Amino acid sequence: MNKQEISDLLLGDDPAKREKWFELFKDPVWVPRYNMNWEETRNEPFKKLTKVMKSGIISVKDFFTDPKNIFLAHEMIGQCDGATVTKFTVQFNLFGGSMTALHTERHAKYFDKIDSGEIIGCFCLTELGYGNNAIKMETTVTYDEKTQEFVVNSPTVMSQKYWITNGFKHSNHALVFGQTIVKGKNEGVSAFLVPIRDKNMKELKGVKIVDMGFKMGQNGVDNAALTFDHVRIPRINMMNKFTDVDEQGNFNSKFKSMSQRFFGVTEKLLSGRLCIASMCVGAARSCMYIAITYAQ
Repeated sequence: MNKQEISDLLLGDDPAKREKWFELFKDPVWVPRYNMNWEETRNEPFKKLTKVMKSGIISVKDFFTDPKNIFLAHEMIGQCDGATVTKFTVQFNLFGGSMTALHTERHAKYFDKIDSGEIIGCFCLTELGYGNNAIKMETTVTYDEKTQEFVVNSPTVMSQKYWITNGFKHSNHALVFGQTIVKGKNEGVSAFLVPIRDKNMKELKGVKIVDMGFKMGQNGVDNAALTFDHVRIPRINMMNKFTDVDEQGNFNSKFKSMSQRFFGVTEKLLSGRLCIASMCVGAARSCMYIAITYAQ
């Protein structure tokens, strides 16, 4: 078996696509750095993520045309840096991928901004009191018929969105999941696009973001806790593929039960499992490379 055959066996993907990544990885930003201070530790993965976004190798629109390219990106970045690939999977799968899965035409304008990094997103599903039981989350998103706005609110300590990747330093938008209250009735969990910072990265009114602090590993990931104090967003910021409120203030959904609505709007947790598996494949390939090189 020659060198190319071994490479193809280990890497297993389209060689033309691989070469684009290998060319990107020649950038000095990918050279590992050690003993960084706290600020540098948080910023280095974002610098790498920015290089990926500017390269044009990957797009959230690949979910429509070439979903394997999304998984390949996780494998390739996973070979290099665990913190960067964690931030990447939130930007391009949990946040960006959910935008593609839950959008209608009124949201298509955001895709290029996600690709370019003009919008950096975080995924606000898990709450302090509601992890595996997220369908019972306490965050409320109440429709105000007079202003045609939704009001996002964290009514309790347990309702704060918890361990949110990209939350503390780099995100300017959040995809927030909450109990949708329309005409006084709880219609179950829906997803909403919520701006959380201005152009100067200052928290918007009603948004509180707290650093989760030092962790045992992956300190390049800026996990946060987010709370919302009656934050208002336009009606059209509802991700309305499966659930919607029309201009007359009426709630509509093709799903009859709230559990069906929940599983519909959280679909990207499923592709997220594949993304995490792809990240692990990338890390395993790095281990194989080191082992084979040492054996030689």
